[in-house]
Amino acid sequence: MNVEAAEKEEKLRESACIGDLDQVIKLVEHDHVNVNSQNNINGWTALHWACKRNHIDIVKYLLAHGADNAIQNTNKELAAQLTNTAEIRHILDYSGGVSEAPSFAITPSYLKFPVFPYASRDPVPPAIDSQHHAPALVNGHTGPTLRSDPNELVLKARVAYLTDRDFIEVELSRQTLTFEALLTMLTRELGVDRSLVHKIRKLPDTVLRKDKDVARLVDFQEVELVLTNRAMSSSSRGYASDLSDSFKHEQILY
Repeated sequence: MNVEAAEKEEKLRESACIGDLDQVIKLVEHDHVNVNSQNNINGWTALHWACKRNHIDIVKYLLAHGADNAIQNTNKELAAQLTNTAEIRHILDYSGGVSEAPSFAITPSYLKFPVFPYASRDPVPPAIDSQHHAPALVNGHTGPTLRSDPNELVLKARVAYLTDRDFIEVELSRQTLTFEALLTMLTRELGVDRSLVHKIRKLPDTVLRKDKDVARLVDFQEVELVLTNRAMSSSSRGYASDLSDSFKHEQILY
């Protein structure tokens, strides 16, 4: 396989992960990329990524264009085992078990959310809502150019005080803007044991405590999980070097 074909296959998997259906269609229908190509390291296909990130429209499209839902990754996981959405499991006609969450207290973001060098970041016009309002400003800037679902609140999230300071983008249904829903979503997406969470901070310096606080969040707000001393337990000791001195100092105060 030539380098260009390999890059396009990786770009297809990355586009399926971030939910860029337009790019997926272009790669499959115009560039004739193999929808069942697997990453050389982890064996993931585009369908694995679409299921993991719960992109129902991309799952349906890939299946309609030859995606094989019987392909396993290097961990012997089917794509259907990676989703937490019942509708996707129904589409894939799957009724078996799902993959277990990571056993560690923290999964480093550079492992769980690897850098995607090939995914498209071409600008698209910002969406205008039904009231013809302009896009909301966040920290003095318009939000990212990737289209977002109006039914979802998109947040930038991370675990506080890790060496890796990058955020990931996560989605919370606007029908469930509660503190409990936010905590559940953040711990799932960041791979954190919820019993280790001390508080949720809205950056730069506001603690979220109740449903009303969550309801006031805006798209692309930056939030982080601050962990308790139990994050230094034996189950997460392998990550101790990722915790800064400031993290340890704050935990002592509580």
